[in-house]
Amino acid sequence: MKKSVVALGFLLLSLPLVAVIAAEQAFEEELHYFEVIPPQPGAEGDRVQVLEFFWYACPHCYTLEPHLNGWLEKKPDNIEFDRVPAMFPREDVVLHAKTYYALRLMGVEDELHEKIFRVIHDEDRQLKTQKDMEAFLDEQKIDLEAYRKAMQSFAVQTQARRAAVLAQRFDVSGVPAIVVDGKYRTTGLGGSTTMEVTDYLIQRVEEEKKKGAEAATR
Repeated sequence: MKKSVVALGFLLLSLPLVAVIAAEQAFEEELHYFEVIPPQPGAEGDRVQVLEFFWYACPHCYTLEPHLNGWLEKKPDNIEFDRVPAMFPREDVVLHAKTYYALRLMGVEDELHEKIFRVIHDEDRQLKTQKDMEAFLDEQKIDLEAYRKAMQSFAVQTQARRAAVLAQRFDVSGVPAIVVDGKYRTTGLGGSTTMEVTDYLIQRVEEEKKKGAEAATR
């Protein structure tokens, strides 16, 4: 009986260690995440940059949204998060990317981001053309003249070009993809797993930055 109690106690004490080992082994490079080569600039100091590459018509991006939004609600203050629309060489992809930046410029991106996802995936309206997109925006009481001007603005053209450059730098060939501090990329996973890997990579980057800072002070 005593042996059973001791064995049980040892098992219980071992569980935290087992959990730590399991967590360390849970995610593998080249399977759950990829190293960006060469590494690109991330956030400065102890801050960590997290970028989400997406496309409105991508069903996996839509599936990721609730998981990403839940993560954003409780992300640490040192995380610099931004969305980057895909800029693959297709007219509808470019239209969606520039529309995202145009709506951001107009100050209504937060209001319409989820609605665009829903109308495409829940109502099967693909919004592939400028005419289709304007019809939708008109339903949302958006000033179409302001939208057209924003679409042609220098700011939107610049941001769209930057999105294309970032995708190339981080070797983003599919969406959704999340890039952590210019060093690691995760893609092709389920919603909850994607955010778990993101947290794992954030912790890894933080540890790397801490070691780098300590080495610099020696």
